[in-house]
Amino acid sequence: MTRSQLRRAAVAFAFVLGVANIYFYNYAALFAAGHPESTVRFNLYGDPQIEGDAKLKREPTTGKYDLLVNDYYLHHVYTSTISAFQPHYVVTMGDMFSNQWVKKDEYYRRIARFKWIAGQADKSGAPIASSRLYMHLAGNHDIGYGDETRSYHINRYTNNFGPLNQEWTIDLDQHSSQSTNGMHRIAIINAMNLDRTREAQFRNTTWEFVLKLAAERALGPEIPLVLFLHVPLSKPDGLCATSPETRHKDGYVKYQDYLSPATSAYLLHCLAPSLVFNGHDHDGCLSMHQIERNLEQPVTLPNSTRTLQKSDDLCRMSLDELDRYQAEIETFARKTLTAAAAAATDMSRLPSSLAMEVTVRSAMGAYGGAAGIFDMAYDRSGTIQPRLSTHGRGFTLASRNKFQYRYREVQFGNHLIIRALLIIDILSAVLVPAVLLLV
Repeated sequence: MTRSQLRRAAVAFAFVLGVANIYFYNYAALFAAGHPESTVRFNLYGDPQIEGDAKLKREPTTGKYDLLVNDYYLHHVYTSTISAFQPHYVVTMGDMFSNQWVKKDEYYRRIARFKWIAGQADKSGAPIASSRLYMHLAGNHDIGYGDETRSYHINRYTNNFGPLNQEWTIDLDQHSSQSTNGMHRIAIINAMNLDRTREAQFRNTTWEFVLKLAAERALGPEIPLVLFLHVPLSKPDGLCATSPETRHKDGYVKYQDYLSPATSAYLLHCLAPSLVFNGHDHDGCLSMHQIERNLEQPVTLPNSTRTLQKSDDLCRMSLDELDRYQAEIETFARKTLTAAAAAATDMSRLPSSLAMEVTVRSAMGAYGGAAGIFDMAYDRSGTIQPRLSTHGRGFTLASRNKFQYRYREVQFGNHLIIRALLIIDILSAVLVPAVLLLV
């Protein structure tokens, strides 16, 4: 290769490298260009699972470098998508940390790192003022599965991330302060203690919240509910990347990929959510649940004069009854619930209720640094036809009651690509100028 060719190759290489850096640094802004406006926007981040001392012990040579690169990678995912999409809510879908058993001093070090990653604090730990609300869901690596949850898990989580269960309302109709047409309920439920839990107080507290919400939903079912959980709802094998598996220890949940069929049936029938968002399954998934609220032939309950024939029969059950009649509730669920991959649907012709479920793909580098963008808007004109359309890992849903919902996934790029680019950048900063000087 002649000197002239070598110079041209070095210049071309520097140009391509510059374009790659510009793209990855500004990727979120590029995705946000042309993104439709919305009344309320949520940025959703699945399972960042930041690691700590255990990794340093396993990998004493490279562990510190990996933690540093991973923190900066996640920080870029969070802050660039927040800056580009300007959400009203920033929600981490659980599993902020990689292990629920870390000791107190390390736990607080990870909190400081996580708050910097999410853009809530600077490197010194000083809070960054913001008008947006940061919400968090409790995951199995935050408070453990039902067999593992202890008081100290709950206390340190709630002291630093807020209530395990919470609910609030938002209004999408900003043109009328008197109208309730745009009202939505938003609820976060502690999914880790919905199913069998060793320390009953944690499960009882969770179900007190759920039963109260169900009673309120029965009085005002016309207000749409958006539900946030860490663990996905029960669904058939093959619908998502992860197969259903639940393991118990002494009858309590030791591991679960999905909530139990009985718990899922109660949430779908009695809370009647329009949309359900969760994490846990790192690959992400987009599905929908059709809900029939009445059966022609009731499901009989052993040693009882009651039956399960309609949603209200299930919704009147106590927690003890939900446990006692699990098998019968599962039969009722199989006959009344149909889960399927999300597909284009004419909502005006749908005879049953529909709940969209989004499992948000993990923000971790191995999964591309994903962020979910969820938009809500109110169509006051009522001219948009009720319809569900899907696109890649996202959807657009126009409901019967004039609401529009959009979800899309934005990915940064696999962490190996980003690491390789970083190494090439460092080498090129030395080699490219040297080549140009020599030739």
